[in-house]
Amino acid sequence: MATLNILGPELQSHIRAVLYGQCVGDALGLLTEFLTKDEAKEYFGKLKDNLEYKHKSLVDNPHQSRWKEGDWSDDSDQMIIIMMSLTDNNGMVNHKDIAHRFLDWMKKGFPELGDFVGMGIGKTTDRVLHHKSYLDDPYTAAESVWRESQCKVAPNGAVMRTSILGVHRFHDLEQVARNAADVARITHFDPRCQASAVAVSVALAIMLQKKEKHFDRRGHYNVGAIIKDSYDIAVRYIEDKEQKHELLTYMKCSDIKQLKLSGPEIGYTFKTMGSGFWALKQNDFRKAITKIVMQGGDADTNASVAGALLGCKLGLEAIPQTWTENLKHKEWLDQKMDRISYSAVETVGFYRIASSAV
Repeated sequence: MATLNILGPELQSHIRAVLYGQCVGDALGLLTEFLTKDEAKEYFGKLKDNLEYKHKSLVDNPHQSRWKEGDWSDDSDQMIIIMMSLTDNNGMVNHKDIAHRFLDWMKKGFPELGDFVGMGIGKTTDRVLHHKSYLDDPYTAAESVWRESQCKVAPNGAVMRTSILGVHRFHDLEQVARNAADVARITHFDPRCQASAVAVSVALAIMLQKKEKHFDRRGHYNVGAIIKDSYDIAVRYIEDKEQKHELLTYMKCSDIKQLKLSGPEIGYTFKTMGSGFWALKQNDFRKAITKIVMQGGDADTNASVAGALLGCKLGLEAIPQTWTENLKHKEWLDQKMDRISYSAVETVGFYRIASSAV
């Protein structure tokens, strides 16, 4: 049985930083989820340079009180479910197995963590999981729910869980894209949801590949090149011309105010994806994630994607230690990451890359 420890230390750091980045962004984002930007400032404005999980107690809000200090939400729960499915299926992406696990989690959460139900499920995911066809054909169920919305609803419930699919088979970008789109379609059929998941997953995989064309002369990631190549793959999943342009606009956004994260449609998939790509342009993990959290809106989801992307770029050492060490279920999360078997490692390309670096 092999684990992530067989990887070279640098690659291991970046992979763990993807998963930790997701979870810490999620946990910190719960402090301001569904608050307005002004409300976030009122509660945490004086703490914005040193925000920690313990400050959640400052918010007198029934929503925030549903989670314990340092806990993450459904965003990371679903990412972990996908990771567990990959592990138990020797690295194979089995969309029906993932779908079954989503349904089981919705009913009882993770009992070993004291859960009684999967908390925080979005409306679209909830409707799909309750659809009469879901267990037999989750894709048909997701499409049916999408068409009932006149094909207009594109929430962020798929892009929020996609980080593990950027790690899985990262050496093969086309496979990464197919996996991300397929897993997105289990609950979110809209092409924008699929393209968002593909864009984030492919960007993560590109960074893990560490190809020369994605670095600048100083040896730093060339974020512009990463965005271009990610877009070129993600845009294939969209047919509408305006949506293609919108996808690129959100990916290239360099001013977080333009995302209007606490404005209308706070759960729009492109807003969450845009948060991630905005973060990718930053160089300080704490400052970037805190800035996203302080925007309010769907803060845990936005910070989840941002944390995964920026964590991958900067590495594990860039994530504040208090954020990783004070995750409520850190030991359990570590055990899940360490359950990657030799066959799964070989399948996703970890072993091949690690061996060539020795």
